Amino acid sequence: MATTNKPSNILDLSADKAPARSESISPTEEKLLVVLKEGPLTRDQLVAKLAIPRTTIFDSLKKLIARNEAKKYPLFAAVRSKGRPQVLFSLLDDKKEV
Repeated sequence: MATTNKPSNILDLSADKAPARSESISPTEEKLLVVLKEGPLTRDQLVAKLAIPRTTIFDSLKKLIARNEAKKYPLFAAVRSKGRPQVLFSLLDDKKEV
């Protein structure tokens, strides 16, 4: 009997903690949403704050952008430097209040 109760408890707990969104959200995406509420950040800043690999952050950012929860835009610096331009990531304006 204990084995049958345990799976039902697990299902009940996961149902209580399920996000309101129709799609499931990963723990990395949740962390990104929390950090991006503070304001726009570059990918390097996100890596430093979250201590998560750069590729994992990039994959999660792509999913958030595809779901219209975040946006990506170039950072225009006063002094032009060589290399790729910096890119900022932030929440969409209507998502900041949530």
